[in-house]
Amino acid sequence: MKILLMGPQGSGKGTIGEMLSKKMEIPLVSVGDILRDVPKTHPRYQELQDSMDKGMLAPYDLVAELLKDRVSKDDCKNGYVLDGWCRSLGNLEYFDPKPDKVILLNISRETSVRRLGSRRTCEVCGSVFNIISVPPKNPDVCDKCGGKLIQRDDDTEEAVNKRLDIYYSETQEVIDYYKSKGILLEVDGQPSPDVVFQNVLKALDIHPIG
Repeated sequence: MKILLMGPQGSGKGTIGEMLSKKMEIPLVSVGDILRDVPKTHPRYQELQDSMDKGMLAPYDLVAELLKDRVSKDDCKNGYVLDGWCRSLGNLEYFDPKPDKVILLNISRETSVRRLGSRRTCEVCGSVFNIISVPPKNPDVCDKCGGKLIQRDDDTEEAVNKRLDIYYSETQEVIDYYKSKGILLEVDGQPSPDVVFQNVLKALDIHPIG
């Protein structure tokens, strides 16, 4: 099964994606992770970094190219969970994942800003923590590798608001498109990750855990 996760920044797509990936035994394909892993030797590396540092979205054609390569791998042959694509209908002209189901995690704009403003990322291994909801055991230190936790430039309030403006202005048409196809499942993303995950499983008609 191919599942597309949608929702504003900070809605928990990454967390829910990881949980779905483990439950369904299919890979999580995260646009954010793919972009952060682009090597400095890539011919468009600097263009990508400049966009992300300004809080703007990465060039669609580049993201599509990277996604096509990733989903062509053998581990995706039985499906995958896709996080971070289809922000506008125009994206589908570059890459159409043809999802079986689309999960839309709904949260308020205020929640988006609060959650992302509290997010910290390990500069060594890339692990993500939240100083409010998922704090590290030791402040500013990664639980997994001991690396330094930092606030990414694209997690500042100004950068988050720019990304949200783009999301709310362009993504509604995508939501309406998938709703018209009868494959959109809306889930409240405000509760704790465990509660949201249980509701996602119910929406997908998958037997919940526990």
